[in-house]
Amino acid sequence: MVQHAERGDVMARMRLVSVTEMTAEQKAQYDRFPSNLTRALLLLDQRLAGALPNLANSLRASSLRPAIREAVILRVAALHGSAYERMQHLDQARKVGWGESDIAAIESSLEEVEDPDLRAILAFADACVAGPSVPDELFAGIGRVLSDRDVATVILLVGHYMMVARFLGILQIELDPQPDPWSNEH
Repeated sequence: MVQHAERGDVMARMRLVSVTEMTAEQKAQYDRFPSNLTRALLLLDQRLAGALPNLANSLRASSLRPAIREAVILRVAALHGSAYERMQHLDQARKVGWGESDIAAIESSLEEVEDPDLRAILAFADACVAGPSVPDELFAGIGRVLSDRDVATVILLVGHYMMVARFLGILQIELDPQPDPWSNEH
């Protein structure tokens, strides 16, 4: 990691947008989610910079139960080795009811996940990460647990967090000093 000593800008493989150099619109986006991820997103054109947060906000507002959402996010983070996503979502997982042993199981081994419905959802998520399609038995299994709307949401959720993990990992974005409290839409 490189730092510009005169400005304190965190850098990985690219120079992130400095808070002091942000336009009013960029600053408004950053204020909603003051993070290194946002600073990296602001490298993009305005519509692209807002697309990721808009999708994240929509996924949070969906009908998918928050406990399932956070379990899937932690699973995707674990599969991609995304310390950043884990750091940002670990407290959220706890807030929606996951204990330390649940989180350990979600992140490590499907065999350790006690709830068979959650195990089916995470197996489906694993298959989404692994390839462009999922076996019929996994699709049928998740269809017995979730509504069609929620199955579609899980697919987008997995894809969204895979994209975020790749963006963060390839650019080698440094962890924020603390996770966001998620009190605002991003």
